[in-house]
Amino acid sequence: MQKTLLTTLLCCFCYISIAQTYAGKETDNYAGITSLRNNPANLADSRFKTDINIVDFSSTTANDYYGFNFSELFSDFSGISFDESGTRSPSQNNNVYQNLDVLLPSFQFNLSEKHSLAFTTRVRGYLNLNSINGNLFETLQDSDILNKDFNIDMENLNGTAHAWGEVGLTYGFVIAQSERHFLKGGITAKYLIGAGGFFTNSNSINGSYDSAAETITANGDLTYGSTTATDDDDNFDFSNGSSSFGADLGLIYEYRPALKNDKKMDSLALRGHNKYRLKVGLSVTDIGSITYNDVELNTYTVSGTVSSQDFDENFEQALEDNYTSTTRTEDVTLKLPAALRYSLDLRIDRNLYIGASGVLALNDTAQRFSINHINYTSIVPRYESRLFTLYSNVTMIEYADFTWGAGLRFGPLSIGSASILSNLMTDDSRAVDFYAGLKIPFHHRIKAKKLNYL
Repeated sequence: MQKTLLTTLLCCFCYISIAQTYAGKETDNYAGITSLRNNPANLADSRFKTDINIVDFSSTTANDYYGFNFSELFSDFSGISFDESGTRSPSQNNNVYQNLDVLLPSFQFNLSEKHSLAFTTRVRGYLNLNSINGNLFETLQDSDILNKDFNIDMENLNGTAHAWGEVGLTYGFVIAQSERHFLKGGITAKYLIGAGGFFTNSNSINGSYDSAAETITANGDLTYGSTTATDDDDNFDFSNGSSSFGADLGLIYEYRPALKNDKKMDSLALRGHNKYRLKVGLSVTDIGSITYNDVELNTYTVSGTVSSQDFDENFEQALEDNYTSTTRTEDVTLKLPAALRYSLDLRIDRNLYIGASGVLALNDTAQRFSINHINYTSIVPRYESRLFTLYSNVTMIEYADFTWGAGLRFGPLSIGSASILSNLMTDDSRAVDFYAGLKIPFHHRIKAKKLNYL
């Protein structure tokens, strides 16, 4: 089947794969070193003498165009068709978000009662596709589309994919404390190692397809490129030499009223116990960027009428053959997905909590060469103990409305999804996420040492 220019531009929609929110896990006081990704102040006055992470994996995909019916996975897996299953919600400005985050071997330890350090290693990847014309993409899904005339209308297309590694050093410290009030802070300094990026953008492409003549008439612009961090096979490469520095900053306040009259919470003097009734956290994460040198950017002036057959085999070659292009080499700076994170946790009983947490992305989605975290807010009730935590969440997430999930931590193992329950109950799942982790925890004591008298 012949392919048009915009079919190629929009093919990314075909790869909305099942792929980060940590709703639930990020509120757990026993998340340990993995919680530093959300707020580095979690390091100070933690429940651990030492916490050693083996590996922790998480991934999220969300979009506002396609919703999949996961119940079909259990009824007829072999007969599933992504083209025929699920629901579609095309608009002039559809969006796709993907995230991959792997926390590699890392550890934290205490310097003193008020000061702690952590060392982390991490690999991350993001994909943002913004302002894709879903109405046009829906039109192009017609198997007989090349025998029909249609219009082309694309505005402010912007897409960036970026992968990088991090080596982080976190310092957590107690700022102030009194009988009822406790304030702690944290900072993570990160050495960033760029693995590469791909990006495309267009201010506009407008025109039409003539089925009788099999021609595309269009006017507009298209810019695309990849960093010099990519090799000849367009794979990411950590050995390219691009590096930089970044940071996370955070504060946590705890309200610690007198608990002497509460029989279930009266033995909390030791560091192995939580001492608060109310905890409020605020942090800014992913401050920084990575600059790649000598990046080749290709800008095409899309103008005139061309044969659609030219785009059947080699899209890039067709652009070269049919449109005027400008190639320039420049240094490209890719921003990290800076975000404001907030959390509130209320302790109802010794082991019962209800928390709220969320993210507000700080980068502009229309700005070239930047990636964004997805916005969300979660409400998370949970049962939490030293050995075991069980939680559920209701999350309002950008692009996908509401999700419902659950997760658990049992000793060194944690596993969960912020969307698994809603995905099993709806035929319109637009967000999919999963996380799992394994670590070696060494907790503070929860009981006072017995004294031996001679």
